[in-house]
Amino acid sequence: MAVYPKPVFIFASSWRSGSTLLQRYVTRTGKILVWGETGGALNAICAALAGWEQITADPSRVFPNKRGGGGGEAYLKFIDTPKSEHPRQWIANLTPPYEEIVQGMRAMMTDLYGRHAHERGYDRFGIKETRCDLATATCLQAVFPDAKFLFLVRNPYDVMLSIKRRDWMGRQPGHDTLRMHAMHWKNLSAQFRQAGFGMTVRYEDFISDPAVPERVLDYLEIEARPPTDFIQKSQVDWKAHHHAPLSLWERARMRYWLSDEMKQWGY
Repeated sequence: MAVYPKPVFIFASSWRSGSTLLQRYVTRTGKILVWGETGGALNAICAALAGWEQITADPSRVFPNKRGGGGGEAYLKFIDTPKSEHPRQWIANLTPPYEEIVQGMRAMMTDLYGRHAHERGYDRFGIKETRCDLATATCLQAVFPDAKFLFLVRNPYDVMLSIKRRDWMGRQPGHDTLRMHAMHWKNLSAQFRQAGFGMTVRYEDFISDPAVPERVLDYLEIEARPPTDFIQKSQVDWKAHHHAPLSLWERARMRYWLSDEMKQWGY
């Protein structure tokens, strides 16, 4: 199988944060094809890997609300036993080695995304998401130790204004929807600050400071550069449904929920 090294994962702390612009910018280099959102599939993949890790682990290991299932030890006994004796063994949690499961997941994603990217002339592949947290990023880092991670954050007032002007992304307007989007931003933004790996990027800096896109590409180890005016001229086709501002009540609730985290990002 071909090798497509150093995949790129772009994680935004909310919808309407500029992740598509960053995705387009990286793809414009011609070196990395950054695929679109997975609908939460990356979270599901990591949840599946967590399940396999638990079921294969030694029973002495403690996981949330359960212990290791011993599937790895059962496998070692199974392969060291004649076939005629297999039905007599305890095989309720019989599972292939966890390391091979991780390798299989890496091979699947590399073939699916990397091969298609390579066929279209790109050396590497990436994926952008708006609903993945630090746990998913950490899981993907274990699957792809050479991966690059970009954590994107935007001023939540601008995020919420854009979401509101898209009719709240299909949700009913009101307190619950406002809080859901605000907490999504807060939780992911706080986790991204604490990642300890990857590169954090503020959307405002990315579009206003020419040095920031340069640092992004340096971090991604890309020598090719998009046109200098690409960010300013990048066109999007997702238009606002209306131009209503955030109300005083909406801004006040956001300030109450988010002020501490906003200060951490200089907002």
